[in-house]
Amino acid sequence: MAMKEEDLVVRGKEEMIGADDSHIESETKTLATTVSRQILLVSDSTVVDDACKETALTYLESIKTGNVGVLSEVSLLLVAKEWPLQVRIYASKMLQYLVKQRWDELSSSEHMKIGDASFELMSEVAANPCEEFEMKSETITLVAEIFEKEEDLEMWQELFLSLVSLSSKGPLQAEMALKVVKRLSEHHIDHIKEELKDNKHSHLLQGLPDILVWLHDLLEKHFGDARNAEGRGKVELAKQHSDVVVACLNAINSLTEWAPVPDFAEYKIVDQCGSLLSSTEFCRLACMFVKLICSRERPTDASSGAEFDSTILRICKTMVALGSSNLKCIFTDSSAIALYLKQMLGFFEHYKFDLHYESLFFWLGLMDYLTSDLNAPSYPHKKGTASEVFTGPASEVFNSFRHLDGGKKDLLLLIDDDIASKMLDVSFQRMNKNEEVLLPGTNLSLEPSNFTHEEFCKYQKRLFVLIRLISAHKPIIGSTKLSSTTIMLIKSISVPSAPCIQYAMKSQSTALEGVLRRLYRGTDEFAGGSSEVHSQLHVIFEGLLQELLNVNWTEPVIIQAHVDYLNAMIPFVKYFPDALGSFIDKMFALLTSLPPASRRARLYICLSLTRIAKAADKSFTPHLKGVADKVARLQREGAFLPGEHKSLVEGFSTMTSASGVQTQQQDSFELLLEPVRQQWTQPEWQNEYLSTPSGFIQLCSNAPLIRSIVNTVAVFENALKGCNFKKRKLNTFETTHPLACHLSWMLPPLLKLFRVINSLSSPEVYQTLPTNLKEAMKITEAELRSPKRNKSRKLTKGLFTYSSQGNTCDIRNCLRAIRDIGYRVLDLSVAMGETFYTSIDANEVAVTFTENISWMEFRHIKQLINSFVGVLVKSCPADMWESLLVVLLSPLLTHCQRALSSSWTSLLSEGKANVPDLRGFEGGEKLISEGEIKLLIDLSRSTSDLLSVISAPELNTGLPVLKHSDKLVHGEMSPLKDFNELKSNSLVSLLLSSRNLADSVMQFSLQACTWRDGITNSNLRLFFISVVHLAITTNNGELREFVAKDLFHAIIMSLTIDENVNNSSVLVGLCSEIFVYLSQRNPAPRQVLLSLPYLSHDVLLDFEKALAETYEPKKQKQITSNMLALALGISLDTQADKGT
Repeated sequence: MAMKEEDLVVRGKEEMIGADDSHIESETKTLATTVSRQILLVSDSTVVDDACKETALTYLESIKTGNVGVLSEVSLLLVAKEWPLQVRIYASKMLQYLVKQRWDELSSSEHMKIGDASFELMSEVAANPCEEFEMKSETITLVAEIFEKEEDLEMWQELFLSLVSLSSKGPLQAEMALKVVKRLSEHHIDHIKEELKDNKHSHLLQGLPDILVWLHDLLEKHFGDARNAEGRGKVELAKQHSDVVVACLNAINSLTEWAPVPDFAEYKIVDQCGSLLSSTEFCRLACMFVKLICSRERPTDASSGAEFDSTILRICKTMVALGSSNLKCIFTDSSAIALYLKQMLGFFEHYKFDLHYESLFFWLGLMDYLTSDLNAPSYPHKKGTASEVFTGPASEVFNSFRHLDGGKKDLLLLIDDDIASKMLDVSFQRMNKNEEVLLPGTNLSLEPSNFTHEEFCKYQKRLFVLIRLISAHKPIIGSTKLSSTTIMLIKSISVPSAPCIQYAMKSQSTALEGVLRRLYRGTDEFAGGSSEVHSQLHVIFEGLLQELLNVNWTEPVIIQAHVDYLNAMIPFVKYFPDALGSFIDKMFALLTSLPPASRRARLYICLSLTRIAKAADKSFTPHLKGVADKVARLQREGAFLPGEHKSLVEGFSTMTSASGVQTQQQDSFELLLEPVRQQWTQPEWQNEYLSTPSGFIQLCSNAPLIRSIVNTVAVFENALKGCNFKKRKLNTFETTHPLACHLSWMLPPLLKLFRVINSLSSPEVYQTLPTNLKEAMKITEAELRSPKRNKSRKLTKGLFTYSSQGNTCDIRNCLRAIRDIGYRVLDLSVAMGETFYTSIDANEVAVTFTENISWMEFRHIKQLINSFVGVLVKSCPADMWESLLVVLLSPLLTHCQRALSSSWTSLLSEGKANVPDLRGFEGGEKLISEGEIKLLIDLSRSTSDLLSVISAPELNTGLPVLKHSDKLVHGEMSPLKDFNELKSNSLVSLLLSSRNLADSVMQFSLQACTWRDGITNSNLRLFFISVVHLAITTNNGELREFVAKDLFHAIIMSLTIDENVNNSSVLVGLCSEIFVYLSQRNPAPRQVLLSLPYLSHDVLLDFEKALAETYEPKKQKQITSNMLALALGISLDTQADKGT
């Protein structure tokens, strides 16, 4: 039996290592062979002879206790991969015995030799993915034993560097290296704890910083590599990297039992483990890290305790993320989730602000998930205040709850009355800054002193949202708490504390408004969903409203805070109409109690009245006449400051228009606007200040009148906006606008105001103007850099200011305000339809805006076109086209054509546009150059856009539709329509029938084809199409001649301009239609084509032949495109224009 085993060993040896006789002859290898036979004999389960095994064991023991050099050499030989697995494992254990029991018998060189060989062995074992686990484990233990035996720190560090080097070779080697560290930590836990108590430091403790840095880097690298490999479908490679992450977490968790806690934060282990909480694969081990760290005892000394606290705070953030991102892990365990919520409530109530602050994100996300409709289009929040609250960590917490599967109602039940009450108490106590007055009984350390105002505001908003969400879940508790704390604060106010108490009142009123908006957010929708809850809420808020109505404060700052509370109650008052009258009376009482010096507070009350007016809707109808009467009386008495009346008019116009009773609407508007009408229609001020430019110069020195004029125009705008007739008339039977009868006195003085302002640009007037007025009329650098800033701030939300001196800035703002607001008034008036046109004199409108058009700056002409003329053209009745539009458009378009032609010619030939806006402007050459190009392009686009509006299909219903006709193609006259008969139902036909106007628009269209602005050219699409179709289908020979020759050539040449590439499809289509339908009636199209640089007569014949073979417009267009590309020597993409 023994001989057979020996033969097997020898035969196996020959197969594995090739039986090199020269090496086998060495004495050591002979001994190693003998030892291997004994190892195999001992490990062979088929051998039943116990005596043989006992003899083999005695022999092996003699080797272990014999010569240490022989033991070393034989063991190192037998761990090689050529030997059977049983031999290698036993040899590895022999090396472990050598290191543990006989290390001191070896020399330093032998130490190094064994260390190097062990690391080489570990590298070989790790590199073989098929290597047996037991061999790997024994190798790890061997290397760990070598670390433990090394007494010299430098040598220990060398060993660690070898370990780091090994880990960099690949994921298999990294996993082995990490298991060495884990084994070291496990072997030394008890010893290291004793060392720490005795203030002694082992090599492992001293090397801890390097180890933690290494662990952090490995964790980061292999987690990323695992995800990348997984994404590329490398399953096996991904598993190898994942195994490294697991080994790394196991090593870290082993260290958490003894290593200093702050080190895990300092070397970012906390952050790395926190990031793995969202990974289902590594979540458990990452959670174990959090658990182990949090279970450590806090150091007793101050310095170490502070570092410990800082680390635990970071862990707290991780716990918040754990509870939100991975709540599903404990979601189904009712006791666990209840315990977790209790712990998070403890954090929220904690006297330390940092812990409270971190837990706030969790509660925000949880409560919003529990009380929101996940299917709502606005969920999650993306706009408004909520978007500011749910940002950063709050957004992450919030979004994580959306992935929970059901159980919403069960979880809501756990947020019981006690939890809701405690959270509301803390929220009310903490929503004011440190230096502000707190609610009675508050005794908390609030936000850190280094909290900026912006940071506190964001924190405060989060509290407001949380209060609203809790109150939505527990409406009775939330409303009761809110009402009681508000009443408590009101009763604790004293005048000396007014400046600081205002902030506390503002916070409380904001919270109140948020809750009421949530509870009363629909016509018949109340929180709680039951009549019993609704009744209780009604009693609570009725009592609070009565307290607010009974309070009488005199301090302006406190009055403004009082108005905040009343504003907050508006959602409730809307459903409690019995209190509306008292509510409005209180607002007016507060307004009249404030002195003129409190301008901001007074205006705030006016805006609040506007707000209640819009919110009350039809509930206000019974109070309408009384309120209008009161506003009119106060206006007559001079009780309103500038800007207040116009603010009230907008609000009450909204209420008036919502009343639904036309006679009542008209009566209310009569009362509201009568004081304004009496002042606005007085002929004295119009004759003195609006009849001549010199009068307007005097007006600029009359500050009160200037302010009155601007605010009056703003009143008109607010009244027209508030009426909102367009939307309202869809649901009612009336057809007359409630303000229709007022346009006849509103508009004439406004037109006079526009006319006198426009006259200031004429040379004879301009030279007589005072310096400050001249300077005010100049364009500013800000306007030049960003022309959009030319729009003035809307005055519906504030006051128009004008100093008594009437300086340059004041006059500039005045001119802007009159233009901007005046044009908006005209726009709203035009929207009334027929009423507007019967309220104006067509000639007066034309004179007002075109009398001095030749001297107007480009930016003002652009505003005139965009803000008024375009709107007027769209809505003008056909029976007023000739009397109004032709008279207005003729001088306007004639001037635009001439001015733009001159500026474009100058720009393209000399590099300077010479726009009138920049005459006398002092600025850098680059700014002027860029500014004049912008002004030139803007007016070009506005003018071309106006022609596009004129060519709109709805204004040209009589325009013949172009359909293929052999008669038209062959030039027969019988299908042609009478051009003059189309004027009544085609605005383009009407304009082209006016000689001066036709010449201007035709020249403009030709010249625009040469300008380097693709948008201007694109805007002319509809106009070109209308003109071409009229030339083809009507008997207007002059128009046909123009299109066949001039326009055809201009359109072709516009194709060579790069800026027109996106419009090339339409342009080529027009060229195709012109040639197909006009070349038989007029020789000009052929002459134009033959004048092109690369088109021969033969090519033209081929082109005509190809066209004659198809009647399909698309094919004709493609043929024309190919011909024009050849004739011009360019590439044409007729598909470039995606809008055609």
